[in-house]
Amino acid sequence: MVSTTFINLNDHKKELITDALLNEFSNHSLSEAQVSRIVQESGIARGAFYKYFDDLKDAYSYLYHYALKDIHQDIATESTEKLRPSEYIEQVRDFVEKSTNSRYFALVKMHLLHNESLFMTPFNNHLITEDEFHWATQVMIHDAIKQILIAPDNQKIILEKLANVLQAIAKEDKKHVSITEGN
Repeated sequence: MVSTTFINLNDHKKELITDALLNEFSNHSLSEAQVSRIVQESGIARGAFYKYFDDLKDAYSYLYHYALKDIHQDIATESTEKLRPSEYIEQVRDFVEKSTNSRYFALVKMHLLHNESLFMTPFNNHLITEDEFHWATQVMIHDAIKQILIAPDNQKIILEKLANVLQAIAKEDKKHVSITEGN
């Protein structure tokens, strides 16, 4: 976990380090990333890097969560109610657009193509807490985003297919809810 020492750095120094992390992790997978390039670009000592972060994975986690927070800033993603399929599609469209037009595009793409599997747990807790329809929706959305970032020219067809699948899932979910409520 990123240290409070890093969090309490002045904004300029924190920005230099964050920019160096972004450059490194946008151009190199986590397995190929090097602390030496980060410290050289940011102008900090190697020991300072380890004072701020436990290791490269910790630095990567900090940066990726920072980037996602920035990308999601104006996208309504927090809701206690289930969204309609069209609302999910709009969120996907917004996320792809904001990602593509952000300074984090290469990082997000690198994450989805090379680094994501390093952060997966053998059994994700959301499988326990989410119903199967919400879980399936999230899996489909995540894969659609990944496919669009890999092949942006196919965005329209991918979103159409996603909309069709989400409609089917929503219809099936409504049947499931009415069956269980009737018992």
